[in-house]
Amino acid sequence: MMNNKPSNLVKSLPADMLSEILGQVASKSITDFVNTKLSCKAFLGASNYNHIFEKISLENVGFVPWFGRERVFFKRCKDARNAEALYRKGMLDFFSRRKRSSGLRYLKKAVEKGHVEARYTYGLILVSFGDEQRNQGLQVLSSLNLTSCRIRSCRLKTRKSLGSMWVYRYLTSPKIYTVINGGDLVAFNCDHDMMLRSNRFCSENHAWEEGSYPADNLPRCDSCFWDREAALFCNMVTGQGMPIP
Repeated sequence: MMNNKPSNLVKSLPADMLSEILGQVASKSITDFVNTKLSCKAFLGASNYNHIFEKISLENVGFVPWFGRERVFFKRCKDARNAEALYRKGMLDFFSRRKRSSGLRYLKKAVEKGHVEARYTYGLILVSFGDEQRNQGLQVLSSLNLTSCRIRSCRLKTRKSLGSMWVYRYLTSPKIYTVINGGDLVAFNCDHDMMLRSNRFCSENHAWEEGSYPADNLPRCDSCFWDREAALFCNMVTGQGMPIP
C-alpha cells in the first residue's frame, strides 16, 4: 500500500520554487497564503521572500494599520514595493498625516508599479494644483481608459479609501469654465484643439452623462474631462460627495 505523504513532495522542492508557489497564492488571497505557509515547515521556511510581499493581496486587510503587528506587516509590504501598500502609504501621508511631499512620492511609486487608482488619484491631485503641475497630471491620466466602468471603479475605491481615514488636507477645485459674450460658457483651460468628447453615455460608454451642472452641456475634450473629474474629486475630498454614475 502506497504511503501518501504530499508533505514529502513539498520538502523535496527547492525553497525558491516554494516561494514562487507562495507568491502566486498570496497574490490571490492573504488567508490562503497564511494557511499554506503554516501547512508544513518547508512552506513556512520559504514564506519570507520579498517578492511574496510585493505580490500579496491586501484586499481583505484594513486600509489603516492601527496595531503593532499590522504596522510591521504593512511596512514589510511597502518596503517590498507592493503597489497597494505604496498607494495606501501615499493616501495616508497626503490626506491624513499632512505629509504632502511624502504622500505624492509614494503615490507616484504606486503609479510606476501600475496601480490604477493611484494613477487616478495622483493625476487628479496634480490637476487640482494647476499651472505646470496640471499638465503633468494630464500626462499621468492620459493612459487611463475613459470608460464609465473604469472611472466608476476608481471613484468608488477612492471614496472608500478616504472614508477609512481622517482627512486633514483639502484641495482647491479647478476652474472648469468661464463666461464670455454676455453669457456663453466656454472651457477655461483649453480651446478644444483636441478631439471633442460627447457629454452623454453613448455606444462607447464614456463616463459622463448630461447633468444639471452648467458646464455639462459643453463639448468636452480629454483635458476638460479631467478638469471636471478633478472638480468632483475635490468636492468628494471636502465631504460634499462624489456622484457615482
